[in-house]
Amino acid sequence: MTAAVTGPVLRLPVDLRYLARRVGTGVVAVWGAITVVFFALYGSGNPAVMLIAPDAPAGELERVSRLYGFDRPLYEQYVRFVGAVLGGEFPDSLRYNADPLALALSRLAPSATLGVAALLFGVLAGGLIGYVAATSSRPLLRRLPVSLATVLDAIPGFFLAVLLVLLFSVTWQLLPSRGAGTLAHLVLPALTLGTFFVPTIARVFRTALVEVLESDHVRTARAKGLSRLRLTLRHVVGNSLGSTLNVLGIQAGVLLGGAVVTESIFSWPGVGQLSINAVQNRDYPLVIACVLVIAIGFVVINLIVDVLAAVFDPRIAL
Repeated sequence: MTAAVTGPVLRLPVDLRYLARRVGTGVVAVWGAITVVFFALYGSGNPAVMLIAPDAPAGELERVSRLYGFDRPLYEQYVRFVGAVLGGEFPDSLRYNADPLALALSRLAPSATLGVAALLFGVLAGGLIGYVAATSSRPLLRRLPVSLATVLDAIPGFFLAVLLVLLFSVTWQLLPSRGAGTLAHLVLPALTLGTFFVPTIARVFRTALVEVLESDHVRTARAKGLSRLRLTLRHVVGNSLGSTLNVLGIQAGVLLGGAVVTESIFSWPGVGQLSINAVQNRDYPLVIACVLVIAIGFVVINLIVDVLAAVFDPRIAL
């Protein structure tokens, strides 16, 4: 009998069932965010109050309520609200007189730029601190860097922002404190937001490195005479990234939401600053659009990081 010839088997880097579960969780998270926004808006009374001027004539509130369906039963309003949000059918922004979803999406690129820069700083600084603490032969270097990074957890983001502005903008006059447009404008907000990630990444990466360094396969690789660079990159760092990325996904998911305060302080023209302006101006359609963009961004960031974590450590997808 002739053995059957089989071609190469295509193996995906991530199990499709795990990917489907993560996408399903993301959809539920977006639906939850939309639901929270709905009850937050309606819990304080008729949303039509936010759509009319304080000195509007009598009867204007009833007219606007009928126009937007705010006089209908709550469950019917909820169904219409979810349908309108998913379909992107928002009333025009009250301040800008334009499509609020398009306005929010136009601010997404600056927010993404700030988020990526902050994440890179947090990963590099936290990873370096964790690596030094796990591999150094000096007791001081094994304890001091992580201890200093942990202190950062006690510093509020707005206080750190004010401190950086005071030092780099007011005292030394090295960097601008407000606005965007150049790489120099990005430094201070990226440092402020990125510092949030440093302590967690440092602690988790250090713990993962220590566990891997004590594993049998690393001892075997070291006994075989592998070069230090190859041993570090392939067997130590590579096997430590899975758990670190898994934790990073939780941290990175708050990038867009956590950037609200940072963008406001540094006048960075992102979704966060736009959402603050929308709340201050009682711009009901724009608030919804900003929350939707932030929620979807949260889900997408978590999904990407979860997939990367499963690629480095397939055990996560089990």
